Amino acid sequence: MSDPVTASSQQARRILAPMLPAGTFYAVFFAAPMVCLFVLSFWTTKGFELIPGFTLANYVKIFTSPLHQALMRRTVGVAFVTTAIVVPAAFALAYCMRFVFERRGQFILQVVLLSLFSGYLVRIYAWRTILGKQGLLNSTLEWTGLIDAPLEFLIYSNIAVVITLGGLLLPLAVLPLYSAMLNVSRDYLEASRDLGAGRLHVLRTVLLPMVLPGLRTAFAFSFLLAAGDFVTPTLVGGSQSLLIGNVIADQFRGIGSNWPLGAAMAFVVVSVMLLSYLAVMRIIKWVTRW
Repeated sequence: MSDPVTASSQQARRILAPMLPAGTFYAVFFAAPMVCLFVLSFWTTKGFELIPGFTLANYVKIFTSPLHQALMRRTVGVAFVTTAIVVPAAFALAYCMRFVFERRGQFILQVVLLSLFSGYLVRIYAWRTILGKQGLLNSTLEWTGLIDAPLEFLIYSNIAVVITLGGLLLPLAVLPLYSAMLNVSRDYLEASRDLGAGRLHVLRTVLLPMVLPGLRTAFAFSFLLAAGDFVTPTLVGGSQSLLIGNVIADQFRGIGSNWPLGAAMAFVVVSVMLLSYLAVMRIIKWVTRW
């Protein structure tokens, strides 16, 4: 008779062995840099030199600075608005691809993902061309006579940042939602309707709980990427629509860089975004149960 302890250890090794390459990659390229960055957030700088130590001065500066607080509020606001637009739009598109135009779902998916074949900066400049004062949208509106002068709020504003981020993140949000809906049988929805449930009731109590993993991923893609982006605000937001990511990036480059402060700001942003994500997911789970 084999030793139970030996058998359990062998079973554990068989389970963990396939995870070793991915776990090693995660530890080396994510966990280790994050630990180093976290330690760096408690250091200070003097001139151009890093001074090791332990101080909360960087975190105190972040939470007491009106500038940093305003940037954090703007970042969270832009991220929430972008997510509130992207996730419902992606959900509706994925629903149509799965249940309305089922035979052409894969073709529509390829069309949606076509924008990913171009570079990130190319897509940002494309939106900048569309939203500019002399861009495609303003030129079309003027040509049709709907406006007499270009709409200046379409570029170098928070609206421009939200629109551009929405266009960039929509394909990424569609992917997990459509993948989750592929595992949902139409029979469940039809059975719910036959039992007298309305469309909204079926959506809230049947479809949403079944695609919740995909919804979590879509929300994470949209919210976290929108909050961490610093290229889009720079190119289409202007100086009045900079987000916290722009300030963090500035702390790691240029003459006035401050790596410890940038590291502390990065961890504050991560903490705020994580708490916001968990709160929204809890609200969604609660909504699907009442």
